[in-house]
Amino acid sequence: MPWSVAWTAEQAFRVQPSTDFPGLLELDQRHAPGEGEPNFAAVHVSRQRRGMIDHLCHICGTPTAVGDRWVFPVASGGLVTMTDGQVGWGCNVPPVHGACAEIARRECPHLSHLVEAPLQCGDDEGRLIHRTDVTPGLEAIAAQMPAGQAVVFSCYRLYRPAFTARVEQARADWERAARARRG
Repeated sequence: MPWSVAWTAEQAFRVQPSTDFPGLLELDQRHAPGEGEPNFAAVHVSRQRRGMIDHLCHICGTPTAVGDRWVFPVASGGLVTMTDGQVGWGCNVPPVHGACAEIARRECPHLSHLVEAPLQCGDDEGRLIHRTDVTPGLEAIAAQMPAGQAVVFSCYRLYRPAFTARVEQARADWERAARARRG
């Protein structure tokens, strides 16, 4: 069971001052992991943010070390074009340990269908960026937010050119392999 999954008993939200992004408010979600049923289509907003900020494993919730930090670049993330024209890979899914990546490949229906190998992040921790735009699925909650105030809904990490190139290569390799499997 992924640490960051939301449970049906956790569907209460509040707005509070952000300790991670000073001067902003953040959306906080009730913490009751294991209560009710897991909602695999929804990530717990507070655990997602904590995972991204502290590099906590998406699967087990414990810290990932620089040498044991992995991502699934086909299943998550996307390329972001910066104002200067540079492109970086951005991802809003917390990293995973190598051992947890193997468990996820076997047990996660989404990942098992993709036949994707995880990619080690190396020493690129990515630049943390907060998002105050409304993330999909939170529109009704956003409509109740204080008017005129920026509220952090989530955050992501934007990676440097060298790691972005590795992600692009991994995606291209996956695409070639997927075409070959289809015949």
